[in-house]
Amino acid sequence: MTKEEKVFKILQQYAKQSLVDFAWARDSDLGIYLVNSESCSSIYLGELLKNDLKQASKVLSHELGHHYLHRNKIDMKKYSRESEQRDENYSKLIETEADAFGAGLRAAIRLEWCYLQ
Repeated sequence: MTKEEKVFKILQQYAKQSLVDFAWARDSDLGIYLVNSESCSSIYLGELLKNDLKQASKVLSHELGHHYLHRNKIDMKKYSRESEQRDENYSKLIETEADAFGAGLRAAIRLEWCYLQ
């Protein structure tokens, strides 16, 4: 198993342990984090990412960042692209926080993986 395969597998395990459903979505190279009306969390990654596990890990860890940092805390009126009250600075802050969380999570996984080899 390559390092990127291992990192991605560990991220999938984190999602499962955090009770976040994970699935592949068709015809996309993006990710999305959703919480439904019953407070069940899901992450969808575009199936085009299957060919680039390094990018898939980046997107999955970013979406996990939304789960851990922002679940039920985002003001959707300020965040949603469809909202007339969208606040670009607020949206950028949310995305930057998720990026930073994801980068830290991937770095910790890689560091642990190196020591276990």
